[in-house]
Amino acid sequence: MKKIVVLALLISSFGFAQDKIKKARVIEQRRTMSLGFSASEPSAFELTGEKKHLLKSLFGYNSSNILKLGYGRTVVNVGGEKYVGTGILLSSGSRTYLKKESWNDFYYQNSLEFGYIRFKEENYTGTYKYISFFNPEVGYKWQVSKELSIDPSMGCLWKIEWRGTDDVDNRSFSSLVPRVGIRVGYTF
Repeated sequence: MKKIVVLALLISSFGFAQDKIKKARVIEQRRTMSLGFSASEPSAFELTGEKKHLLKSLFGYNSSNILKLGYGRTVVNVGGEKYVGTGILLSSGSRTYLKKESWNDFYYQNSLEFGYIRFKEENYTGTYKYISFFNPEVGYKWQVSKELSIDPSMGCLWKIEWRGTDDVDNRSFSSLVPRVGIRVGYTF
């Protein structure tokens, strides 16, 4: 008798438990491709891809993956002469939006960035390479239309530098630099 009562209670609790389960919100898998410019050392023209996470962050905020590929340019002043170096920047990280249930508001992001800048002038040659684990940015994403967004941001970049080659001396570069940028994106 005792087993039958326990079994009946369990069966009825399973029936009522179904009412309390919330269905997971389906996140529409949309991606954003952005073209942008960031003023820093090095300055960069960048192509950024953003893909939404299916899961929310630890505190319930929307987040996305970020991948950036950039063309970097920096000017270094050595002995009263200015030399220009160009190269590539590659960055990967995540972005978290600070307004719950929103994909277009204030956000913060951090990323891992690698930079490779090459100097090929007559009196100044060599390479400058760095990696950055601390690259925080805050910004605001305006969704102008369903497809178009404008995304200003600001932050800083703390670089861990490799020893420069040839004429490049790392003392000519700053390890902690501010960064300001703007991106225009297309969501599809």
